[in-house]
Amino acid sequence: MSRPAARVTIEGSGYVPVVRMVRFLSERVAALRRPGREREIVVQAAKSALAALLALVATWWLEAPNAFLAPYAAVLAVTGTVYRSWRNAVQQAAVVLAGVLLAYVLGVVGAPASVAIPLAVFTGLLIGRWHRFGPDGYWIAITAVIMVASGFSSHLWHLAMWAGLTVTGTLIGASVNTLVLPPVHLRVGDDAVRRLGAELVDLVRAMADGVRNGCDTANADEWVHRARQLRGAVLRADDAVWYGQESTWWNPRRRLIRRVGAGLAGPSAVERLSRAVEGTMQSAALLADLAREQERSDPGLAEPLDRLADGVDAMVAHIGGADDRLAGVLAGPLDQVRSSRAEAGISAGALRGAVVLAVEDALAALTPGPVNR
Repeated sequence: MSRPAARVTIEGSGYVPVVRMVRFLSERVAALRRPGREREIVVQAAKSALAALLALVATWWLEAPNAFLAPYAAVLAVTGTVYRSWRNAVQQAAVVLAGVLLAYVLGVVGAPASVAIPLAVFTGLLIGRWHRFGPDGYWIAITAVIMVASGFSSHLWHLAMWAGLTVTGTLIGASVNTLVLPPVHLRVGDDAVRRLGAELVDLVRAMADGVRNGCDTANADEWVHRARQLRGAVLRADDAVWYGQESTWWNPRRRLIRRVGAGLAGPSAVERLSRAVEGTMQSAALLADLAREQERSDPGLAEPLDRLADGVDAMVAHIGGADDRLAGVLAGPLDQVRSSRAEAGISAGALRGAVVLAVEDALAALTPGPVNR
């Protein structure tokens, strides 16, 4: 009875939150020792802090009441890629300059605040719709409203100070993100493609086992549902790959990029897996029709599905390798599927033949370059 009492006493003390906090911090520190998302977040946060400090130091001598604009703009310019940092910096500077110019025009006109503010909102939102300003074009209206409401719209010094601090901050933030550990995200896309391949293999293996051991329409309908869900994985993989490609634009770490990028997945891998997913979904739908027609599974269809799973495994294993080598590896499973269809004399119009043809198309889609049946 003494041990439970001791546990209750300890848990009721103030040491438990401290112990949990220490454990949490130790886990975070351990995660920083290896490449990953958590270390990237810490690095970007440190770079944002550095950019804010440099922007503050660069503008402290102005002693402006709105000196916060420089570090604020610098932090916004530290984004996930070098290219995006400079693009955002240019867009942010253009938005602020447009807002300041709009406020100046309203100040020259001399309209009262009750008229100038709604006019600034209306005009600023319309101008901000131009696609060159990006998603933050509405800040033209906000900047103009701040200038008009604060009474600075007719003071060139304050308007120039607002624009100058913002531009300075964006340039400092983008420069820090470019020169200090510029981010590279090639492995993110590679991991997403490999996850997509693994999910597709799991589905095809489940389909082969279900056909071999006996399946019904409920099983086949579930396969169709899972195949449709893989479309989301295809989109995520495509976004991740292109995000990784974007991280190489304007990036000075060319030597690291060449070393890290060798052997990683590219857009072509996502495209081929996407076509394989569509072929798998078509196969699952045909298996559902076949199950409703025959009220039983066809064990002979398990072999082509196994070969498709083998093909996906082979493609994922050879990501980043030579195309001719991958084509040679996939030739075996593809020939087996074609020969099984030819030997059985399957008609292309029958449901069973349509399943085999769909599997064959999905397997052929994995092969680099054009494939002739």
